[in-house]
Amino acid sequence: QKGRCFSGGVGIGKTHLLVGELRYLTLEKGIPCRYVEFTHLLAELRRSYSENRSESEILGPLAEVPVLAIDELGKGRCNEFELRIVDELISRRYNDSSLTTLFATNYYPSAVLRSRSEGGQVESLADRIGERSESRIYELCEFIFLDGSDQRLAQFRGWPRDSS
Repeated sequence: QKGRCFSGGVGIGKTHLLVGELRYLTLEKGIPCRYVEFTHLLAELRRSYSENRSESEILGPLAEVPVLAIDELGKGRCNEFELRIVDELISRRYNDSSLTTLFATNYYPSAVLRSRSEGGQVESLADRIGERSESRIYELCEFIFLDGSDQRLAQFRGWPRDSS
């Protein structure tokens, strides 16, 4: 089954949608799923080195679970280590067509930014995770672009939520 990549601004409900899908698939359909926030995964990998654990102990289960949701894709420093981890995880899932991957990111695909003539002004998903990984996500996922206001900020200010 093709996955989804939720792309849009901060606080508009991307994580909520990811978790909703996972809850449905797990509770209603009995499909094994995992959720990982990308920067937490990186922190766990860094900790594993001091604990003499291998990357494969952490990445293996994520690469093999039937449905994986990766939240905050592109968040981080975009250094060589982070890009290698993104590439490895996406590549392993890309090479097994029986797996479904869901993503949430604050970054838009480079093709979308180019079509909006924003290419030089805003960082694209490819700028954050590399062109190879972005290209594979095009094939793995349907992109869903979310627009709206930051609902956490609206709650903080006491504004009513838009019910539409």
